[in-house]
Amino acid sequence: MITTSAELEDLVDGTVNIPTIPTVLTEITNIFNSPDGSAKQAAAVIEKDPAIATRVLRLVNSSFYGLKNPVSNINLACSILGLKVIKNLVVQATVLQTFGSTPEIKGFDARWLWDHSFKTAVACRMLAERSPVGAGMTKEDAYTCGLIHDVGKLILIEGQADRFSDALRSSQQNKVPLAKAEGEVFGFNHAHVGGLLANRWKLPPIVQAAVMYHHSPATNAEDWARGFVVKAANTLAHQACGGSNGGYRGDLCDADTMQALALSAAQEAEIRDAVAQAAMAN
Repeated sequence: MITTSAELEDLVDGTVNIPTIPTVLTEITNIFNSPDGSAKQAAAVIEKDPAIATRVLRLVNSSFYGLKNPVSNINLACSILGLKVIKNLVVQATVLQTFGSTPEIKGFDARWLWDHSFKTAVACRMLAERSPVGAGMTKEDAYTCGLIHDVGKLILIEGQADRFSDALRSSQQNKVPLAKAEGEVFGFNHAHVGGLLANRWKLPPIVQAAVMYHHSPATNAEDWARGFVVKAANTLAHQACGGSNGGYRGDLCDADTMQALALSAAQEAEIRDAVAQAAMAN
């Protein structure tokens, strides 16, 4: 469970509106958490949402699964994918549906942010599999962490565009990470907002902590490690973009800090290559 103080939660709630959990995600989460939950039950939910159903079919028919014959039946597709993959896909789809039409503000590139989020998701997934720091994080949860780690920015833009613009301007002018500038303007940053969203959307406690603490120290070693995996993935995603940064300054790990991932040179090169190639279609 998220460990943010009641005062911080009240401050966030008094500043922005955290979107309520989408119905389809609630239903899929209940099925996933039930000992009797099945892919057939998940299919019955997904069939009612054409956008998510399309994503399911696109994934099951992708080269990753290498099926000889195309699948057009949602029931069969869900059976092939399994509940873990289905839940991750539904989280991804509902995040995109909920935050895909964020208002534009000067100097901030929301499309760049989405591409960055997908790159971070790929990096998180690979770090969870290869780094001892990621022990305890499944690759599905790790991917979700990377995907949603910056949605707090979009919530801030939605509810407090002028103040977010002030933070963005401060970040650029004072050459400080945007998360720090947000803290000075709001009293909290986008990671706190994202962690609260993960809590209210009933995402796993590991995801809640990883998102909440990717820009600030946690109160225990496990949550610190989870936040560090996301911050390291965020760093890799920023570095993969070269000079472009979406209009803001990122909060990145230095080279010495990245050594804590304990990756071999080959593993790091593999991750950097995958992140560089990752795009919004992933």
